[in-house]
Amino acid sequence: MSAINLERSMELYREALGVLPVGVSSNARLWRSVCPTYVPCSLFVSRAQGSHIWDVDGNDYIDYRMGFGPVILGHSDPRVHERVHAVDETGLVYALSHELEVTVAKKIVSMVACAEMVRFCTSGTEATMHALRVARAYTGREKIVKFEGMYHGAHDYLLFSTDPAFDRVRGVPRAVPQSLGIPKSIQKLCLVERWNDFDRIEKLVKRKAKEIAAIITEPIMGNSAAIPPREGYLQHLRKLCTDYGILLIFDEVKTGFRVAPGGAQELYGVTPDLATFAKSMGNGYPVACFAGSAEIMDIIGPSKVVHGGTYSGNPVSLAAVDATLDILKDSSFYERLESFGTRLMRGLLEVAEEMKTDMIVNGVPEMFQILFTRHREVREYRDLAKCDLDRYATLHAELLNHGVMIDEDNMECFFTCAAHSDEDLEHTLSAFHQSLADIRAGVLHIPERHQPSE
Repeated sequence: MSAINLERSMELYREALGVLPVGVSSNARLWRSVCPTYVPCSLFVSRAQGSHIWDVDGNDYIDYRMGFGPVILGHSDPRVHERVHAVDETGLVYALSHELEVTVAKKIVSMVACAEMVRFCTSGTEATMHALRVARAYTGREKIVKFEGMYHGAHDYLLFSTDPAFDRVRGVPRAVPQSLGIPKSIQKLCLVERWNDFDRIEKLVKRKAKEIAAIITEPIMGNSAAIPPREGYLQHLRKLCTDYGILLIFDEVKTGFRVAPGGAQELYGVTPDLATFAKSMGNGYPVACFAGSAEIMDIIGPSKVVHGGTYSGNPVSLAAVDATLDILKDSSFYERLESFGTRLMRGLLEVAEEMKTDMIVNGVPEMFQILFTRHREVREYRDLAKCDLDRYATLHAELLNHGVMIDEDNMECFFTCAAHSDEDLEHTLSAFHQSLADIRAGVLHIPERHQPSE
C-alpha cells in the first residue's frame, strides 16, 4: 500500500504557522514534534461521526483518541444533539441561574460517592485549580502533593513533572517545571512523589503533614500510559489523608463517568474528599465540575472562597451533560463498552504474541495503553524509560496508513466509545498485525513531507 496523502493538511499547516504559534491551538496537536519522519504535521479534521474521524484529505480513520477521552458515546451522538439544540434556541449563556444546574447537579450527586455538592466550570484545568483553592482554604495549609507523570491541567500550580525527560527524574523526586513562565515561588508549593510507592508517600506525609493541604492524584494515570494503582494504593492514600487531616483529591477528568457510572472511586471503592470531572460527562461539549462533601464545599461563597465564570453552568453544556448522564446511568451501557474494550485489549496481545513482539497492556477496557517492553509490568512514570517509545511512535504513523488513529506517543490512552463496532475491532486488529509486520520488515509508508518553508 502507499502512504496516506496529507497534502491539504500540510497546506493548512503552512497557513496556520502565520497566525498560530507553531501552527496549532494546543501544543499536544503538534504531531511532527514527536514523529516528524512519518507524520510531518498535525492532521486537520473535516468531520467526525460515531467511531470514525475524517481529515481534510479525505482519509478515514477509526478513532481511538476520542478527543483525549471526552467522546464516550461516539462523535456527534444524535441524542445529545437533540437535547442541546432544544436548549440553544432559548439562549446560549445567561450568566444567571437556571433549572438545568439543579437537575444536572442532582444527577451527579446520585452517581458519585464523594459528591454532596457540585460547582460547574468549563474545563478540567479550571476544575483542578479551584479544587486546590478549596483545599487550601479548608485546611489552612498551602502545599500540594502530586505524582510524577500526572497532568492536572495547564495552570501554574500543578504544571510540574507531568512528562519530564527521563534523565531529569533520577534520584529524589522534585518539581520539574513543564513550562517557561511559571514563577519559582509557586514551585515551592508543589511536592512531587513517585506513583504507587507506599513507603515514599507515607514518609513524605509524616514529614510534611502540617504543610500539606491536599494530595491530588489521577486514580489511573491518564497522562502516562494508563498505569493503574497497585492493589491497596488508593486505600493507602485515603488512610494517610484521614490520619493527618489532608484532603484527598481525585482528578477524574479522564476516569470520571468513563470507567464506571461513579468514576474510578466507584471502580476501586475509595471515596476522596474532592473530585474533579470533565471530558466524558458531556460527550465532547466544553464542561467540567468539581464536587465534594457539603462541609468542604460550604467554604465557597461571598467573602470566602471565590469561584465563578461567565460560562460556568451554561445551559448548552449542561444540556449535553443531562443527556449524556441519562444514557450512562443505564448499567448495560458499561457492559457493552467493557466488552468491546476487553476484546480489543485481548486481541492486541494475541497479535503481539503471534508476531513475537514483547508487549503489555495497561489500564481498563474503557481506557488503556500498549507498551513495547520485556518487563511484565509498568508501575510508575520512571518505568516508561524501559519501554520502546520510538517503536510506538512508528506504530502510530503506520496505523494511520491503515485507517486507525491512536495518539502519537505512549503517554495518552486508547479510548473506547459506545459507537465502536465489531467491524472496527476486526479492522483494528488486522491493521495492527500489518503495521507490526511492516515495522519488522522495515517497509514504512512515509507521507510526502511537503515541509513548510522556514
